[in-house]
This record gives sequence, structure tokens and C-alpha cells, in this order.
Amino acid sequence: MVFALVLTLLQSAMTALQPVLYQHGIDKVILAGNFDQLGNFSLILLGWLILQAGLGFLNSYVGERIGQAVILKLRQYVYEHLTRLRLSFFDKTPVGTAVTRSISDIQTITDLFSSGIITITGDSLQIIIILICMFSMNVGLTLLTLSVIPLLLLAANRFRKGIRDSFQDVRTQVSQLNAFLQERITGMSIVQLFNRESIEANKFESINAEHRDANIRSIFYYAIFFPLVDVLVAISFALIVWYGAKGMLHEEMAFGELMAFIMFINLFFRPVRAIADRFNNIQMGIVAAERIFQLIDQKEYSEPEHGESASRLKGEISFEKVWFAYKDEQYILKGIDFHVQPGQTLALVGHTGSGKTTIANLVSQLYKHQKGTIQLDGRPIEHWDLRSIRRQIALVLQDVFLFSGSIEDNIRLHDEELPTDAIKTAALRIGAYDFINKLPGGFEYNVMERGLSLSLGQRQLISFIRALAFDPSILVLDEATSAIDSETEVLIQRAIETLLENRTAIIIAHRLSTIKHADQILVLDKGEIVERGSHNELLAKKGTYAQLYSTQLQN
Repeated sequence: MVFALVLTLLQSAMTALQPVLYQHGIDKVILAGNFDQLGNFSLILLGWLILQAGLGFLNSYVGERIGQAVILKLRQYVYEHLTRLRLSFFDKTPVGTAVTRSISDIQTITDLFSSGIITITGDSLQIIIILICMFSMNVGLTLLTLSVIPLLLLAANRFRKGIRDSFQDVRTQVSQLNAFLQERITGMSIVQLFNRESIEANKFESINAEHRDANIRSIFYYAIFFPLVDVLVAISFALIVWYGAKGMLHEEMAFGELMAFIMFINLFFRPVRAIADRFNNIQMGIVAAERIFQLIDQKEYSEPEHGESASRLKGEISFEKVWFAYKDEQYILKGIDFHVQPGQTLALVGHTGSGKTTIANLVSQLYKHQKGTIQLDGRPIEHWDLRSIRRQIALVLQDVFLFSGSIEDNIRLHDEELPTDAIKTAALRIGAYDFINKLPGGFEYNVMERGLSLSLGQRQLISFIRALAFDPSILVLDEATSAIDSETEVLIQRAIETLLENRTAIIIAHRLSTIKHADQILVLDKGEIVERGSHNELLAKKGTYAQLYSTQLQN
């Protein structure tokens, strides 16, 4: 930054002093008849221009390097910040909006450094040097030339306010475009299955038109401002020619001085226009920065970065009067109490929306509960370092997400400490080793984006391998067998029995036949525990659980 600033100041000073050099050449060399000095003057002028061009190259290159370095650091910081936010933030923020902040808005900030603040500093110095030179040559002509400045300042102030509002609107429309496109592309199968192509195209046309109109509003200010500057420059030229010609007739001004003033006017208004144009870059950068800082300042969603590291959890889990709401005080869980000893299995059953998955998310601390206490190994969960406890909790979801890449990468998740033998052993125990080996490339088979090249059951098997390979202390299975056929489910049930040995487990299942051997079963209804006990105890009560079990047996 300092080097770029020095280069800019040198380049600006050389540009501003260039008319003085020309004045000397015209008045002291050419008009004075000192033609023997013309060769030396030409070499000096050539060297001056070459040096000026070299400084311009260095200044441009260094400025752009600074801008790219800022992009690298800031985008990395924003990404790492996003990964530290709880899921409640992503529940409220469209993916397209987060992508716009991380890509487009950060790109805009580059102009603050590459062609914004540093360049404006140089342009301002150039204007100051030009004014000093002009006043030292001819005060009257300088004041006459600058008589148009009040009008220019008034127009620039109006331009500044208008362009700021319009660019705020432009960035908002870009964010809406990205959010709409991301959602529709992700859900393209639904759009096509329900023949929504025309309807969604009309919605996109409306958003696209608003984006166009926002840009046109910003263009309007440019279309007025820059022609106005040209008119003011023309007025200044006219005043110089009129006053200068009059001065030359009365022999009060030299020809070289008049030529210098004409060059000064060009050099004076060029940075004035450039500052107005670059002010646009600064305005865009400020708008983008405000949006990025709003994202960075989301402290209420940030995960804590302190706590004791858990080398190996025993697996004791305790919920004491836990209340949780995804939004405001619309509580999903209401006073949940249960205790699971190390190595025990807890099963959660209930209708959709009863809070089963929410309990699993709270154990992994993907969300933060509002009331009550959650304890792991007898200590509040806030006491532990989140990264260390998550390394010991394996979560197998109903909707399996796979990243584009190989099967091994999706099991390993780029953890180089996990040996390949452990991955293959886990695949054998789950019963998926044969199906993986039959794929082209085996464990190097590319599953494509979101694992679309695999069936739902195959994706589920890979998620089981991933859970087993990391050797967790706590296992959470959320509808983990819902997408698997009966034959594969037999393999999974055997693998689960092996996986549950000496591990604490929380199993969420609609198929009650899969949780007969659970040490404790909780029956949830509208966020509250309505029954608890073992499989046989709950059947003996002939309550909600017995009714659910009987209905499934009949089906």
C-alpha cells in the first residue's frame, strides 16, 4: 500500500508538472531561437514521458496486486466465518444471498484498493500541484478558469448522492437474482415435473427487469454528470482563449504560458472527472463492504471458539428441562428431560414435527437451545470445545448429502489422518464393500454433485461407512434406514448392532421394529415427552406407542 501510494504521488507530480516543461521549451527554446538546445530539450521530454509511463505501469500493476490480495484474504475470512455460523443463520438466509456476499460483493471491494483510494489520493495531489503552478504563473487567469468550479461541485454532490442510492439498489437486485437462480436450479426437477417452466420464467423476467431498471437509474446519473463536466471544461477553454489572446495582444502573456494553461485545464479536469468516476467505485465498494460487514457481524449465530477439548467422551447425555425454538418463542421442544448412560441406546419416536430431529441437532450443537441444560459426560455442553465433541459424534441423516468427488473423499472428508484401511474395514462391516468395488474405479468412483450418480440406498450406505470409519463415541441415526430396501436393511441392522457396541446411540425411526432392543424409548408429541420406557414396558401401557406399533404390524 505504501509503495503504491508513493508511485501514485510521483506519477501525479510528474503529470502535473508536464505543462511547465512544455512552457519552458516553447518560450525559452523555440520562441527564443535557442535551437542548439532543442535536441537536449527533446531528450529530456522523451525521458520524462518514458519515466511517467513506467511509473504508470508499476502503479497499475501494484494497485491490482493489492486488490487481488485483499480479495484472497477477505474471501477466505468470510468463508471461514460462514463455516462457524450455526444452522439457524442459514435457515434465515437464502444460499444465493450468501454466495453474492462471498463472491460478487468481495470482488467489488477490490476497486477500493486497485483504482479507488490510492488513485484518488494521486489525483488530488495532481490537482493541488496544478493549482499551485497556475497561481504562480497568472493569478487572474487562474481565478477566471476556476469560476466554473462551484457549478462542478454542486453537480458532483448531487451525482454522489444519486449514484450511492442507485448502487445500493443494484447490489440488492443482484442478490435477489442469485438467490432465485440458485433455488430454481437446485429444484429444477420440481419445476419440470409440475410444468412450472413458464411461471418461473415470468418470475425471473420480473426480477431481471428490476435489475435492469436499477442499472438504468445509475446510468442516468452518468449520462447527466459527464456531459455537464464537458460543458464546464469547454467554458473554461473559452475563457482561457479569450483572456489569453487579449493578454498576448497587449504583450502581457507569453505564448508558452497560454499553451501551458490550456494543458493545465486538460490536466485539471481529467482528475476531477476521474475522481467522480472513481467515487463510483468507492460507492460500490462501500455498499458491498456494508453488506459483507453485516454478514461478519452476525455474532448471535456464531459458534463459540473456546472450551475444553474432549479427548474421548464416555457418551453420557443428559437433557434437563430443555426448550428450543427455531424462531422467536415458537417452541419446538418444551421441557425435554432424559438421561442416557454411556453405551446405552435411546430411541425417539413420534409423528412428524414432534421434535425428534431437533433433539439430534441439539446433541450435535448444530443449534443452540434457549432454556434448560444439555450435558455431555456430566458437564454442560457449552463447557466443551465444539470441534472436539463433533469429532466424536457421528450423525447419519435421512437425507444424505455427498460432495462431488470420489467415494473415498466423501467418507474421509479430506481428513488425512483417517487411514484407507479403516475406510475399507468400515465398508466391509457395513456390507457395502462389494457394491463399491463393482463401480468403475471402486472407492475412486466420482459420485457427482450431491451424489446424484448413486441411488438413495447407496448414498445411505456411504453415510454409514463414514460414521463407522471415524469411530465415534456417540451415534445419532435419524431415519437412517428409510431410503433402503428390505435386503439392504438386513445388512444395515447387523452393522448397526456392531456399531452400537460400547457406544451411546440416539436412534430416530418410524419403523418401530428397528428399536425393540433400545434401552429407553421416548414417545414425543408436539415437542413434549408423553411416554417413556423400554419396548415391552410401553407395549404393556397400551398407550400411544402400543397403538403406533400395532398399526405398523397390521400394515
